[in-house]
Amino acid sequence: MTKPAKPTMADVAERAGVSPATVARVLYENGYVSAKKRAIVRAALHETGYRPNVMARALRTARSFTLGMVVSESRLNAFHPYVAHEVQLEALKHGYTVLTLNNGESEKIERDGVQRLLDQRVDAVIFCAALNPENVRLIAGAGVPTVQIEHEGAKVGWFSLVDAMPGLREAVDHLRALGHSRIGYVGGQRCARRTESREIKSPEAQRVDGFRRAMKMAGLDAPEHYIRLGPYYMERADRQPGWTMAEELLSLPEPPTALLVGSDLLAAGALQAIHHVGLSAPEDVSIIGYDNTMAEILTPPLTSIAQPIHELGRNAVTMALEAIADPDAAPRRITVPTKLVIRSSTAAPSR
Repeated sequence: MTKPAKPTMADVAERAGVSPATVARVLYENGYVSAKKRAIVRAALHETGYRPNVMARALRTARSFTLGMVVSESRLNAFHPYVAHEVQLEALKHGYTVLTLNNGESEKIERDGVQRLLDQRVDAVIFCAALNPENVRLIAGAGVPTVQIEHEGAKVGWFSLVDAMPGLREAVDHLRALGHSRIGYVGGQRCARRTESREIKSPEAQRVDGFRRAMKMAGLDAPEHYIRLGPYYMERADRQPGWTMAEELLSLPEPPTALLVGSDLLAAGALQAIHHVGLSAPEDVSIIGYDNTMAEILTPPLTSIAQPIHELGRNAVTMALEAIADPDAAPRRITVPTKLVIRSSTAAPSR
């Protein structure tokens, strides 16, 4: 029995009443096509069941139409897989596949995985984020474009970055408006070796610096004994760092009436600490997280500073494709702001 012939781009063009070039522009989002014609072409693609021949396209253009993505350990911290998901969705829109490497918090795994990505001839690599900036340099040195998300590990390539300050300012102003003046901070502490220059501040350092600035702008004190920094989580620990650091602040002779926490993961531990010492949120202690990744599923639903996850992923792919299309293009950076999302974990301080 003879197999039916696979539909071609010419078949799609004939059904849609347009040229094959117009079909290609719609498929790969490369060039202008009116909204009306775009809808007609998409309908024809669906009706014919046409699928582009990726291998033939790769041979014709000397590209693999594959992006590499390196993400940090994500068993508890939802931020990295959320960003990776947005990168994948955006890449698919442009006909690209994403090969994702989870470095497992291991520099060896990251190094070996980066070499594998090069062996697979990926067209660009997106980092969120590199454990060792030398691995970003390795990719760039091979002539493959790099994009770093949120974290500036190596001073090379393109950057999709976050401005933490707007959300931090909103958070402090929100707590101040509720009547809080004693505000503590619990945050992550990133390893210094993840940046190749002391001039580069990690996202964690940017957040705690932003907290201090926001407090000063609000006319409030931010004493150092109200600030705790530590790891995001610990293996086989009965109490995660967010719990431990928050409990230390709540045990002070004059404890803070509100906590601003540098990630939702740490905030989850802080909520456990509040419960453990016999208090409740927000009646006794108000709490604000950062990331807005698990805020809705905590109890109470967490007021949180939202990271622009969709924009971070979309901008990273956009810049990667720009760099692929024009290897001589000057690398650039796109920075997007955070914003506060208010839920049920903040209220006026109790008497």
